[in-house]
Amino acid sequence: MKIARILDQEGGSFGLEYDNTLGKKHVMRLDAATYENALREARSFLEINANDHDADGNQWDIE
Repeated sequence: MKIARILDQEGGSFGLEYDNTLGKKHVMRLDAATYENALREARSFLEINANDHDADGNQWDIE
């Protein structure tokens, strides 16, 4: 299972922290004003479907 985290950043913005396939952590800024929009953008960026799996079949948990 892979884990991604929605980060609360200064100024009311959100970030995304996730591991790539090599186990390295990446952090990116999300263009979202609410947690719900940040979650939607994260799922879209990571290509996570309604069953919490990506295109490669990996299961994800977004915290």
